[in-house]
Amino acid sequence: STSQKAEQKEEEDIFKSLEKDFQLVLCELDGDKSLDKFRVEYEKVAQALRKSHDSEKRLMAERRELTVEITDAALSQSQEDQTELTSLKRELEKAWKMIDTAQDEVKKHKEVILSLQQELKNSKMNEQHSGKSKRTD
Repeated sequence: STSQKAEQKEEEDIFKSLEKDFQLVLCELDGDKSLDKFRVEYEKVAQALRKSHDSEKRLMAERRELTVEITDAALSQSQEDQTELTSLKRELEKAWKMIDTAQDEVKKHKEVILSLQQELKNSKMNEQHSGKSKRTD
């Protein structure tokens, strides 16, 4: 439906924005050898988020396909074919559960990213403060 497509576009735009933020942070970290360990972990989290996002997109496509199959089956199936319909519904429920799990993972990754970004800001502020303290001594 139109609202689903709009929602998908909005989610994709949000993900693209996150991806840009990742790249900006990674570029900032690339020049600072003292933050190499942090950069490596940040890259791992970014990769995990990309993988989760790709999995979620794949699962959403599968869910749409299953929904179409179920709808078509419901329109054309007779009472004797009710068992097949029930099986497709179970597959759809499994797909929804997998989507829920993927969305939970994406949420967790986003929280970790936000935490790492805050940690990076704090680290930079501490370095700046430390540098100012040394100059005033």
